[in-house]
Amino acid sequence: MKKENRQKSAALVLVVCMVLSLFAACGAGKTVETEPAESASAESATLVFRNGIIQTMVDEADTAQAVAIKDNMIIYVGDDAGVEKYISNETEVIDLNGQMMTPGFMDGHLHAPGIWIDQLYNIALNAYTTNEEYLKAIKDYIAANPDQVYYEGSTFQLNAYQLADGSNPGPQKADLDAICTDKPIIIHDASYHALWVNSAALALAGITKDTPDPQGGLIKRDANGEPTGMLNDSAADLVTSVLPTKTYTDDQIQAAVEKFQEECNSYGMTGLTDIGTVVSPEIFRAMEADGNLTLRVRIMPMVTTDQTPEEVIAEIKEITDADTALVKGGTAKLFYDGVTEGGTAVFIEPYTEAAGKGDAWYGEPVWGQDSFEKMVVALDAAGLQIHVHAIGDAAVRGTLDAYEAAQTANGKRDARHTITHVCAIADSDIQRMADLKVVSALQFLWMYADPFYQLEAAYVGTERANAFYPTKNMIQAGCILSGASDGPVSPYNILDEIEVGVTRNSPYEGEEQTDMHRWAEQGLTAYQMLQAYTTNVAYENFEEKEIGTIEVGKKADLVVLSQNILKCEPSAISDTQVVYTISDGRIVFGK
Repeated sequence: MKKENRQKSAALVLVVCMVLSLFAACGAGKTVETEPAESASAESATLVFRNGIIQTMVDEADTAQAVAIKDNMIIYVGDDAGVEKYISNETEVIDLNGQMMTPGFMDGHLHAPGIWIDQLYNIALNAYTTNEEYLKAIKDYIAANPDQVYYEGSTFQLNAYQLADGSNPGPQKADLDAICTDKPIIIHDASYHALWVNSAALALAGITKDTPDPQGGLIKRDANGEPTGMLNDSAADLVTSVLPTKTYTDDQIQAAVEKFQEECNSYGMTGLTDIGTVVSPEIFRAMEADGNLTLRVRIMPMVTTDQTPEEVIAEIKEITDADTALVKGGTAKLFYDGVTEGGTAVFIEPYTEAAGKGDAWYGEPVWGQDSFEKMVVALDAAGLQIHVHAIGDAAVRGTLDAYEAAQTANGKRDARHTITHVCAIADSDIQRMADLKVVSALQFLWMYADPFYQLEAAYVGTERANAFYPTKNMIQAGCILSGASDGPVSPYNILDEIEVGVTRNSPYEGEEQTDMHRWAEQGLTAYQMLQAYTTNVAYENFEEKEIGTIEVGKKADLVVLSQNILKCEPSAISDTQVVYTISDGRIVFGK
């Protein structure tokens, strides 16, 4: 209910104020107050928050002052006066002092446990930015761990190797050979689409000057055609497939997950869509059974080109048959292409010559279109959700073609098929994406002129790189945008991501006031960004009936912020502090 500002007779003013008081909305916009149909006077909450700005996300005008929670359920949303009946001697009551509460943040595409496997057990390069720093850290680790069969780590930045002409030779095997010649070394780049290896790794995989590039991959070569030590996308599989499997105990993986979820909770995160390559569903479920899991997880196993649809369906059925309250399946992850900076994303127009593949290189799909469509149609027919990595505009088009083929073959249904990244998309495909009701899981932290932008501009030209991420056009067409980080490729601090989605500029101190904008006209509103990381991820994961808004009868996944991010200056969004994170009714951060 809106505040009444027009001057009327004293009697009418009195009537208006009485109505306003009933809805507790004087001067505060529309306020939601919802209670169970039956009397709740005897019902005692376990946790109450009051005196706050509760942004329910039912719609932008819906706000409240107080929330009552019983165990893991929301039992009241309304004004401070109304929440009193839910307070008993056993109720924990928290005064928000005017701070903001929203639904818990979620990430629509994230690789658990983030950086923590390498931080705990491998070579960790995340703190470094130069080749010299990388080599010192690698040398120090190998000296301290001489008995390992091979050495693995992450991540290096391709920007460290960019040349003035825009070309990028990448890191060199010779540098790693100077550290270790008799054991393989493999180092992942920041995108996890490139691998830096030494000669021992190349020899183990049998990669020589005569080895052809595999489908969907590139072997980086010098002027003489010799492999330099950098392998992109499926070319990296030539090495990783012949290395002995590096195993971690369940206890080691759980330790990494605990570090990861502690970090996620500190960012206000209560749920994610996990690309399930490291953490097994059993580990998540065991943590849930012990009461130690503080994130809702939708697990997506990755589909490889050598799998049959029947194998994929059986793998996902095994997950979904054991679904729990916090751990669920039902989604398959496929790759259509690679990444722009690796020359493996697939575009409608060719790369520049800086990509090192001549003037007619468009990138090569991971799958042939026919086999890709057959897989998509079969998985759709089995009732599965499909989540496709597609970066280039030709990859996005090919994925939409497959989704359309599935709809034609199997009929329309509430599939919520997803494309993640969608860095480039043709104007004609934006409306098609909306009409097909395909969810776009986007990495908003990529949408300013960051170091990756410099690589993209070199490989596809500045004009095309500046036309990446037409998010406003997508929203106006009716596309559903969910927020995602692709962590550990990118940091997963959601407030930083929200700020970039609004400003299309850097969220980081020392850069916010500089011009690092990237197509600023495509910036979204703060509310649209908040939707992306709450209600829209809940929708993507088929959980909108349980979470994603603050309403009676929904699960208590919530975050409290130090300021109202819908009202502050956009450049101050990233300065906001997470005060509390509440997961399934438990305060998991802030106490």
